[in-house]
Amino acid sequence: MTAAPIVCWGELLWDLFPEGRRLGGTAANVAYHLAQLGRATVLVSRVGDDEPGHAALERLEQSGVDVSQVQIDRESPTGTVGVTLVGGEPRYTLASGAAWDRIEYPPSLAPLVENSPALYYGTLAQRTPLGSASLGAALADTAAHCWRVCDLNVRPPFATHAVVDAALSAARVVKLNEAEAALVAQRYSTADPIGWLIDRGVELVAATHGERGALVATRAARVEHGGFPVDTSRGDRVGAGDAFTAMLVHQLLAGRTPAQVAERANRYAAYVASEPGAMPGMPPDLREL
Repeated sequence: MTAAPIVCWGELLWDLFPEGRRLGGTAANVAYHLAQLGRATVLVSRVGDDEPGHAALERLEQSGVDVSQVQIDRESPTGTVGVTLVGGEPRYTLASGAAWDRIEYPPSLAPLVENSPALYYGTLAQRTPLGSASLGAALADTAAHCWRVCDLNVRPPFATHAVVDAALSAARVVKLNEAEAALVAQRYSTADPIGWLIDRGVELVAATHGERGALVATRAARVEHGGFPVDTSRGDRVGAGDAFTAMLVHQLLAGRTPAQVAERANRYAAYVASEPGAMPGMPPDLREL
């Protein structure tokens, strides 16, 4: 029996670097990496009926991602984001009015969501009322066993308190970076945002620290991993967090321990950070993680 696919919900867009465009978007990046890891994965997103949109679908389909649920928008263009590197760290400028702001949840999608073993989502695709309502309806249709994985992926000014609260409330797993952990601490008046999330009902929290590794926490244990070296001579760090999340989902579905999740997700993220763009090819040794 063929396994039901993982659902990745959110942005499919083009990262616009000074030297040219590269395919990206958090949900698309996670879907790409899960497919590279051998997981059946379907992307729920929306692109314009334009050259960038059709090119994006072709590229992802060639990479093994099921793009049959990516909607075509006849009015809004395919999304783009300007990317610049400041001190080696990427900075993003998101275009407004993009097709992925208008993701819908048609009845035909319900059976896919209801049977999925994991649903990945972020906060960016909730920056419009339509996007927020569509994702909320999908999350409500997930089964009890589904790993609902929230990547806060905060990009001011889009992550309102209501969006963050709704995203966290639905999650069984939360992945966040240091800035996002600080945001949670401030908004919810807690000195321990990781513990606060677990007390709230989140089953696993992954807090990334860039090249310094990550913390993976459950109610039973907190595991720190110091990370792996990053080749800064060629890498741009774009998409490293998404690669971490994809490996985290892959390991959770394989029943791995928090220590194994931390080690393998850090290893994979370091590889992607050492390569240009968010969707590099995967070496054979990493496919076996």
